[in-house]
Amino acid sequence: MVLKSLEIQGFKSFPDRTTLNFGKGITAVVGPNGSGKSNISDAVRWVLGETSSKSLRGSKMEDVIFSGTSARKALGFAQVQLTLDNTDQTLKDKGEVVTVSRRYYRSGESEYKIDGEIVRARDIRELFMDTGLGSDGYSMVGQGKIDSIISQKNEDRRELFEEAAGISLFRHKRKDATRRLDQAQENLVRLLDILGELESRVEPLRKQSEKAQKFITLSDEKKTLEIGVWVNKINRFTNDLREQEHKIDAANASYDVCEKELKEIEQEIEEIAQKTVSINTQIEQIRAGSKAYEEQALRKDGEASVLETTLNHNNETIERLKNDIGDVDSTNLSIDAQIEEKEQFISKSVKEIEEKKAELKSVTDEMNNLLSSNEEFSKLTVELNQKITSLTLKLSDCRVKCSQALTSSQEIKSRQSVVDSSIEKSREELEKFKELKAKSDENLESLQSRIDENNNSMQGYKIKLENKNANADKIKAELEKVTNEYNQKVQRAKMLLDLEKNMEGFSGAVKAVMRQAQNKALSGIHGPLSQLITVDNEYSVAVEVALGAAMQNIVVGNEADAKRAIYYLKNNRVGRATFLPISAIKPRSLDERDLDDNLGFVAIASDLVDCKNEYKIIISNLLGRVVIVEDMDSAIGISKRYSNRFKIVTVDGQVINPGGSMTGGSQSKGAGILSRGNMIDELNNEAKKLEKQAEEIKAEYKTALEEANFALAALQGAQADLQQAKEELIRAQGEHKLVAEKYDLLSSQLSVLVNEKDSAKQRIAEFENEAKSCEVEIKSIEDEISKTESELEKTSGNASELNAKRDEYREKSEKINLELVTLAKDNEAAKLSVEELNFRKNSQSDRVKTIEDEIKSIEEKNQTLLISINEIKASANDLRVKAEQSDKDVSEQINQRNELEKRTTELRGEEKIKNQDREKLSGSIVRLDERKIAMKKEYDELNDMLFEQYELTKHEAEALDIQIDDMTAAKRRLHEIKVAIKSLGSINVGAIEEYKEVSERYTFLKEQIGDVEKSKSELMKIIEDLTASMSEKFLTQFNKINEEFKVCFADFFGGGKGELVLEEPDNCLESPIEIRIQPPGKSVQNINLFSGGEKSLAAMALLFSVLKVQPAPFCIYDEVEAALDDVNVERFAKYMRKMTDKTQFISITHRRGTMEEADVLYGVTMQEKGVSKLIELQTAELAAKMGLE
Repeated sequence: MVLKSLEIQGFKSFPDRTTLNFGKGITAVVGPNGSGKSNISDAVRWVLGETSSKSLRGSKMEDVIFSGTSARKALGFAQVQLTLDNTDQTLKDKGEVVTVSRRYYRSGESEYKIDGEIVRARDIRELFMDTGLGSDGYSMVGQGKIDSIISQKNEDRRELFEEAAGISLFRHKRKDATRRLDQAQENLVRLLDILGELESRVEPLRKQSEKAQKFITLSDEKKTLEIGVWVNKINRFTNDLREQEHKIDAANASYDVCEKELKEIEQEIEEIAQKTVSINTQIEQIRAGSKAYEEQALRKDGEASVLETTLNHNNETIERLKNDIGDVDSTNLSIDAQIEEKEQFISKSVKEIEEKKAELKSVTDEMNNLLSSNEEFSKLTVELNQKITSLTLKLSDCRVKCSQALTSSQEIKSRQSVVDSSIEKSREELEKFKELKAKSDENLESLQSRIDENNNSMQGYKIKLENKNANADKIKAELEKVTNEYNQKVQRAKMLLDLEKNMEGFSGAVKAVMRQAQNKALSGIHGPLSQLITVDNEYSVAVEVALGAAMQNIVVGNEADAKRAIYYLKNNRVGRATFLPISAIKPRSLDERDLDDNLGFVAIASDLVDCKNEYKIIISNLLGRVVIVEDMDSAIGISKRYSNRFKIVTVDGQVINPGGSMTGGSQSKGAGILSRGNMIDELNNEAKKLEKQAEEIKAEYKTALEEANFALAALQGAQADLQQAKEELIRAQGEHKLVAEKYDLLSSQLSVLVNEKDSAKQRIAEFENEAKSCEVEIKSIEDEISKTESELEKTSGNASELNAKRDEYREKSEKINLELVTLAKDNEAAKLSVEELNFRKNSQSDRVKTIEDEIKSIEEKNQTLLISINEIKASANDLRVKAEQSDKDVSEQINQRNELEKRTTELRGEEKIKNQDREKLSGSIVRLDERKIAMKKEYDELNDMLFEQYELTKHEAEALDIQIDDMTAAKRRLHEIKVAIKSLGSINVGAIEEYKEVSERYTFLKEQIGDVEKSKSELMKIIEDLTASMSEKFLTQFNKINEEFKVCFADFFGGGKGELVLEEPDNCLESPIEIRIQPPGKSVQNINLFSGGEKSLAAMALLFSVLKVQPAPFCIYDEVEAALDDVNVERFAKYMRKMTDKTQFISITHRRGTMEEADVLYGVTMQEKGVSKLIELQTAELAAKMGLE
């Protein structure tokens, strides 16, 4: 097998596609330090499966990709391809030309190919086992690694010898067999553990299975009975609901009739109230008219009484006149007797006068004789006496007049006490009626104020009622709106929940696995990933897009759980699903720096997901290298900055994939599986808020209705109060009128009495003045009399004796004169009486006629008065009749009003009864509605129970045609079944399947244990055979290598000894290998004490001894001769030349000796900084250029 070519692209310093062609012999690769020569050997090592970045002189595998220069951009991948000539079939089962390639991307993805077919790295390593090639083969020695061949620990040198002995493949197979044996042992232990566990579970599961079978039998019977009973109940509820609706309709109709009757009653009450007001008005008007008639009748009675008084006075006058006529006759007789008597008295008086005159004459003569001595004096005395006499008469008249004035004044004063008493009484009554009038005025004002207040209150209550009703209507509308919103939210949440329960949107395989998990048929199933995580609504779209199909991946506990689920899907042909074993998934993360500093960066997608800790690794694996950003512009910016090395998703679901491809478009919000759960929670939260809001509004609405009812009741109360106040006002106005009239009458009477009292004072004053005047005059007269008497006394003072006598005569004379005067007066009076009597006697006849005429005139007047009296009485009677008729009318009106009030009372009673009926009907309607709701709820619950427990609709249940003849017996049997099921205790329905599965597993495991034990025995035999074969082959080859090593060592060192020793010959496959060398002239010592050149020569001797025994198709040496001097370099080059018949050598070198021995030279340069280029030169051309033959 020959290496034909090596093609490099994007590997380290070879960005461009570069091809190296190799022929037989020696190919040397030369160039200055840092030009990229060693990258060629690294490329070969890498393509043959090297996985250690350290072995490739890097810190991470990504370092093998061309990272760019100042003039060139970095590449996204590295690719190396080897082309081998396999004509000799070194690589069995391959063609004559074999290509091996490897490609690696910056994203971490890697692919291997053999002849263009993608394979595993393991396939490549196995392909080159026992050929000396491969990343760990002895055919490839890296820069500075030559001396490490002999410097390694004894145990670590085995790989070289095993590869040379051709037992690497055997060792690999033995290792694999050992691993499988260990696994078999582990499996056996595990199977034995599981078997032991299953043995402990089989018997309990059998009992549980039997119990479950009984439970299923009972459950099936229970199901049949329950479905039958529930369908029967549903049908009965259907009829009951229909009947309930009829009852509700009937109750509503009765309620409407009652409401209508109430309105009619209220309307009639209102009409009666209006009629009552009208009747009260008419009653007051009639009463006013009746009162006017009574007053007119009273006035007529007064007029009639006055006329009757006049008539009675006239009758008394007539009677008196008639008596006077009767007296005339008796008077005539008495007049004659009186005349006779008077005449006798006159005669007697005349006689006595004559006697007194004689006596007076005698006294006068004596007195004249006495006074004859002084006639002058006597004359003066006479004059004074006459004056005194005249004054005495005048004094008498004054005293009579004064006595009359005092008598009149006394009479008026005695009348005044009566007037005062009447005035006091009138004033008391007037004050009483004044108070009554004031109270009546106050009452009228109060009633009017009350009416005004009631009117204002009624208007206020009307406005308040309108406002309350409007507020209640507004709240009701708001309640209906909130209730509708609540119902919509609940319905939508229920719909989404049903979708979630039914796993709508999930694949059939996912649904099938979850059903089995719920039935306990599959264990270790955690659920679909979408149901195990929660994400804020804001980022749900982004996370859902980032996860993609992984949303439906099923999380399981371990690989065994996933395997069982996959076998279930495969065996039942229900589709495919992806499983995420928690025990196997490894986390992934982004190591990019300064992501937070980028504009629009939100977070790493895994940081936005909330889940249990056990799922964090899965989320990290799926989303740990996904970045969430705000918008597309931010995504593009971040993607460019980090060279499209990771996936970027915007908040609205647009994607930039690793490598730069973009995915996007419209994304309907809430349409995804992940969004659905968030939307259900959001809808439920909103529904709870709306429900709470609806409860608050209900309470507010109830309060508003109560306030409206209170306002209506207040309005009705105000209306009733207004009506009552109006009625009281009408009655009060009538009473006020009577009080006012009585007050005016008393005022008039009091005024008359006061006027009489005032005039009596004036008259008393006049009489008293007159009496005083008379007293003054009396005093004046008395003074004048005294004065006159004094003068008289003075005049007669000189003749006291004479005067005494004279006084005596004067007294006698006065006495006689007085008697004469008296007699003369009496005589004159008697004469006058006689004349009068005679006149009377003569005029008696005329007087009778006059009296009779007067009587006739009075009687005529009386006739006129009687006619007037009768007319007035008739008029008064007519007025009274009218008043009585008015009273009758008032009584009729009152009776009518009483009837109306009675009817109002009846209507109020009816209204109360109707209100009670309405309330009862309202309560009945509410109860019926509640009963209907309860029945509907029970009806719905039965339907829900049918669907929830048996996934049947009513029609589907009816379609089962379950007949139940005796419902009582069915219910009793159903109760017995429930009791029986309850007595079974906890039931594991899955125990049937579990028992079946466990028993099958138990049997299967027993078989498996037998198979594993058999496999174990077979593997142990294989291992023994391999060990024996490997030991034999290893010892054979080892001895050959040892012999060749002795020769090669002597060749390279020009003598000395070299030997390979097995420290444990009996355990050759595990024994450490010791290299013992002794250069010429030196003692055997520790190999680590040799120089670098000596170590290199010893290592070369070992390599070439291996190549002699087990030639490699080609060898690549990277500056292995760097530590040798020129002589040893030539020796090394010549040794290579000796081996070219079986091995192709590629040497990366700086040494002239190696270059001179090479058949082909490749020069590696860096004309462009950081980019390696190749120049190929044949040796002949090189020799010609150098002037060599």
